[in-house]
Amino acid sequence: MKLYLLRHAQSANNVIWNGSDHAEGRSPDPEITNIGHNQAELLARHMAHPESEPRQHPFIPVTETGYGLTHLYCSLMTRSILTAEYVAKTCDVSLHALSDIFEKNGIYEIDNDGAMQGLPGESRDYFDERFPDLNLPEDMDESGWWNRPAETDEGFLLRMQSVVENIKHKHAESDDCVAMVAHGDFIDQFINELMGVTRHANNYQSDWVANWTFHNTSISRIDIVNGSHNVLYLNRIDHLPAELVTW
Repeated sequence: MKLYLLRHAQSANNVIWNGSDHAEGRSPDPEITNIGHNQAELLARHMAHPESEPRQHPFIPVTETGYGLTHLYCSLMTRSILTAEYVAKTCDVSLHALSDIFEKNGIYEIDNDGAMQGLPGESRDYFDERFPDLNLPEDMDESGWWNRPAETDEGFLLRMQSVVENIKHKHAESDDCVAMVAHGDFIDQFINELMGVTRHANNYQSDWVANWTFHNTSISRIDIVNGSHNVLYLNRIDHLPAELVTW
């Protein structure tokens, strides 16, 4: 299995982010910016090019030099879907939303006391109308895909354990080439969980809150071969010119 972890394109929240989730003007589910659309288009072109991925596993001899995606997943958050749509169309692969790969805390707003308050999220009808080519989770209904309190730190870590196991169960013993268009905190903890890496205390008490950092539309690759987990690279942004490199 080849697993590509793609961070979404620049969102409106990324533009105003100041080290805090309480920034004025923050949206619970932001759109991507004009820069983000440009980033996503370049990411998609790069991943569709037949010679853009010569970095193959050293012990698995192959002749392919492209990505050759067989599966593409995204979250139900707008910035992830919009980014993934570019990749799906350009790489001619079906796009499937998974209900468990959302960003840490879920859909929420900050109340007057500075606390996170969970929001419903959009309904199946909304997604069907706006994103007709997106394959939705079968159990999704009209009540809103989130519709619960903001996720706790403990809940996030437990969810990530489950996400990693689910992806491995689906694909680890295959030759699938899987891409997941996800989020910074999600990708950080996915790698921690998959590789058994400790959440280094000082890293998670800072503004960035991460072991690993990822630019918008960055590509990170992990191969799972005969039970081993091999990180081939993290945070590649070869497809972006300098003026489109953002956090």
